[in-house]
Amino acid sequence: MIITRKWLEKYLDLSNITNEQISVCLNSLGFEVEQEIDYSKLNTKLVIGHIEEVDLIEGTKLKKTKTRIGENKYATILSTSRNIEEDKFAIVALPGAKLANGLELENREILGIISEGMFCGFNEIGLPNSVLTESEQIDVYYINSIFKNMDEMVGKEISEVLNYDDYTFEVDLTLNRSDALAAKQLVKEIANYFDLQINHSEHKVKFEKTTESINIEINKKIEEVVNTVSHTFIGLKNTNTPFDSSHDVWLKHSNVKSAENKFENIANMATLISGQPFILIDAEKVNRELTLTKQIIDEKELIVLKSGKDVVNILGLKTEEKFKVTEDTNTMLVVMLNIDQIAMRKQQKNLNISNVDTQRYAKPLNPNLYDQGIEELVTILNEYKMIEDVQKIVTSVQKQNYDNVYSITLEKVKDILGIEITIEEIIGLFRTLDIDISVKKSELTFTVDKNRTDLYGKNDLCEEIARLYGYDNIIEQPLEYVSFKKTKNLDKKLKDKLSDYLVGAGFNNIKTYSLTDIESNKTWNLFKVKDPVILMSPLSSQRETFRNNLSKSMIETIIFNANNGNKSVKFFEMADIFALNGFRQSNLCFGVSGEAISDSLNQVHIKSNYAYISSVLMSILDLYRINASNITFEVNEKVIDEIHPYINAVIKHKNKKVGFIYKLNPAFESANKILPTFICEVNLNLLLEIADKVHVTNEVSKFQQSTRDISFELENNVSFDSVVKAMLKDLNYLTNYKVIDKYSDDEMNKQNISSLTVKLTFNSLDHQLTEKEINDDFERILNNLKELNIKVR
Repeated sequence: MIITRKWLEKYLDLSNITNEQISVCLNSLGFEVEQEIDYSKLNTKLVIGHIEEVDLIEGTKLKKTKTRIGENKYATILSTSRNIEEDKFAIVALPGAKLANGLELENREILGIISEGMFCGFNEIGLPNSVLTESEQIDVYYINSIFKNMDEMVGKEISEVLNYDDYTFEVDLTLNRSDALAAKQLVKEIANYFDLQINHSEHKVKFEKTTESINIEINKKIEEVVNTVSHTFIGLKNTNTPFDSSHDVWLKHSNVKSAENKFENIANMATLISGQPFILIDAEKVNRELTLTKQIIDEKELIVLKSGKDVVNILGLKTEEKFKVTEDTNTMLVVMLNIDQIAMRKQQKNLNISNVDTQRYAKPLNPNLYDQGIEELVTILNEYKMIEDVQKIVTSVQKQNYDNVYSITLEKVKDILGIEITIEEIIGLFRTLDIDISVKKSELTFTVDKNRTDLYGKNDLCEEIARLYGYDNIIEQPLEYVSFKKTKNLDKKLKDKLSDYLVGAGFNNIKTYSLTDIESNKTWNLFKVKDPVILMSPLSSQRETFRNNLSKSMIETIIFNANNGNKSVKFFEMADIFALNGFRQSNLCFGVSGEAISDSLNQVHIKSNYAYISSVLMSILDLYRINASNITFEVNEKVIDEIHPYINAVIKHKNKKVGFIYKLNPAFESANKILPTFICEVNLNLLLEIADKVHVTNEVSKFQQSTRDISFELENNVSFDSVVKAMLKDLNYLTNYKVIDKYSDDEMNKQNISSLTVKLTFNSLDHQLTEKEINDDFERILNNLKELNIKVR
């Protein structure tokens, strides 16, 4: 979600509030600001010019223009743009101007003619192509205004008309605050934080009596997922009024590509402000019966609005061309829907699109936003003086809002939050949030804003009080610990936890013979145990010595199960191995053969692989609280024939041999008719020895954390662990990092490189981080990678 300062200033007096303060405000309230852009600093010397004469230079694509750039002030500007026309108002960069694309302008002589400036498109002055139409990416942009006399604006800075020099805040909304997809909700939050009055000067809708009528039928296929169906008719006039450029720029600053149809742009504006998507239809182009149903389109089942056999609208997309509102439309039918969010997420996935409408259809918003939606739509249409009349909204389906009245005592609030707070202070926290509070003795009754679908009860209200009170205002108190007698038999407790973890991960505990034959004991002596215990009178040649490993027994059990039809197995065994002179070592062996994860119900089938078996190992190390950065894996190319020569490793902790992880040789697997099999065996005595047995409680920050992702290329023979310390040195606020993706394509494979994506988390224990503090740390990371000659993607 993106909001801009100039848009906020329509509702709030921000004259004494800086952009940095707004950023801190949003972060403190739980709306993480991911990016800020100051468009006023991207360009210089951009003015509004009026093209008065255009002459094509013979034999070239150049056009010579006489362009007015002030009162009785003209410039000769040459251009190759295909859309140069007379009597148009354009963005002009004058000599000495510096543009966002890096161009520094000066007079240029072309074919003996001095060009005294240039006409600009938006991508030259700082807007990305992603928010521009194909024509806007290559053509000169022409300015239209419904608010200003353009002749009087010639020669003035473009922001006098376009509001281009805005400041934007890109806010990451968590699912529980989807209500802020209606930007008006953020206005309330900011007003409440700074104790500002909200200017409610927008147009109040005057509804006329209903003269038009239409029936919207709900097909039985989807009636269970339909929450709200409402509509109204708006009579139009002056429909040939052009779309205002300041509105166009606001959409672009909000990361929305403007459409050629100005009514769709106006609908997008109203949706961004209110959260309500709109379906705009030329009322004269449909019959008086519409149907909301499902239909197969391009082999995908989609929710659609139909008129007879014709699809009028695919929910999430704009109205089909045949039914669009145009400059010839006299009466506009406005349909407003709210559909079950799960059904609309499926719709969004089938459409493979994320736009203004789908983002709001697929989120848990108030199902009855149609009133405020129409209010915003009518407000914008009135700015264009296009409204003849607005008929009363007809709601044919309306889901009842959840219970939004909750009571809680002051004592309970204090008990949950651990703070001393008065009733008056609590009431003061909710000044502009449309949450009414009534008081009876010490009991507070909250009537919650129906847009706040995240507030369901007493605990949510207490959390809301804490958020508004300010986490930094809550006094920090150390936890109180009760001393217990020192834990005995830590080894057994850890083994019990280890067993519980493996069983929970789907492994079956097996018990096998401690005795084996001498030859296989020599072959599988992975831990190099000396002086094996050999029985004087063995029962058979297969049971003549105590085993020095668990791997051989694990593999035999896997083969036995496979031969009996159970080819996909996950086993583990904890047992001791022995030698003379009192040697006794406790080992864990676990193995996966066939499918590691199989869920037929959800059609999830994951074959056993090295990544899976190693992830189980890392979880075990975490259980023993062993720092994974001290663990190394070394390939042993001299392994026995049964083990894969390349997919194997000796697991070490600071040069101490912890165990082994490997895949069985495909030839061995084939000969024994088993599926791909991965085994890991570790020394539990050593794990206990190197485990971190001192429990340290780290302080948890009460402030909103912020995250950033970074992707960079790394040679495959260079491990991430070897560069991470240098990459993250000299940082002030990094609290955590995690590799979340590894990617390589054919070209990268040829170069023996991969791309790693790392999620970085920033926070502070003593204050809410500002965007500058986060960016400073992030810039240090970029510089550190540059010093390491690592390419950032």
